[in-house]
Amino acid sequence: MNRLKAGFCFRVDSLTDPRRARDMETLDLLVLPELADGGYAALAGGAPPHTQEDSYFSPFAKLSRQHNLCCIAGSTCVASRAGRRTNSSLVYHRGRLLHRYDKVHLFKPTGDHKFFSPGKSFGTFRVTLQGRHIRAGVVICYDLRFPELIRAMAREGMQILIVPARWPKIRDEAWQTLLKARAMENQIFVLGCNALGNEGGFSYAFDPSGRRIFSNRGRKARDLEVFTIDLDSLAAARRLHDNLREAVLLQGTSFPRRVTPRPGRPSPSVSHRSAGR
Repeated sequence: MNRLKAGFCFRVDSLTDPRRARDMETLDLLVLPELADGGYAALAGGAPPHTQEDSYFSPFAKLSRQHNLCCIAGSTCVASRAGRRTNSSLVYHRGRLLHRYDKVHLFKPTGDHKFFSPGKSFGTFRVTLQGRHIRAGVVICYDLRFPELIRAMAREGMQILIVPARWPKIRDEAWQTLLKARAMENQIFVLGCNALGNEGGFSYAFDPSGRRIFSNRGRKARDLEVFTIDLDSLAAARRLHDNLREAVLLQGTSFPRRVTPRPGRPSPSVSHRSAGR
């Protein structure tokens, strides 16, 4: 089977809502937004951080076990035993913690740097869904503006990028454009799960060719949205041209450096003749 059912869940309490049980049974992948447990307003109000082991994450682990789905718990403030706080996304599958990502790029206008320490690493994870081995990765909100981070993940074989966010409506054009660009340039699926309300906006998903496969813009907000990921479209996008294979600069190919001289100074440029030797 080459199709996956993905869901964006915008409220943590929907995870335990009996009315949503049937919907959850159909999903292979479930994603929540950035700071899903209250946002920056809760942090500013003194909400305590979680630990990786506390009960907040139990519904995510339980759901992933009951329905054999991969659950990306959006993100939340997580404190280490040493007291270091990070904006962290935890991923669960079959009841176990599969992957963790701590937000690397902190967005100063919203005070990220006041609440969190930056993450120090990135990576991808492998999960089996519908009998298919899928390589996926997570970045959080502002990370989306740094294409070199996502290209490095794509070179690890990433097929699906998940982006929990609190991206405001006023910058929706940038949000859509960046999601689509990351999908097209890396030929991957990009799923942008955005918070609702004053701190958030709309959510989108794009396939490897940049085609939009989900949007909740222009309709009444719902706490759970479901859409389909057609894995065959990934191979189809790469059949015509494979961006990752043809990215010569990342394969070690070097080019001569040319510097435009200031007026009145000799040129330090490398000539075409010397570059060809």
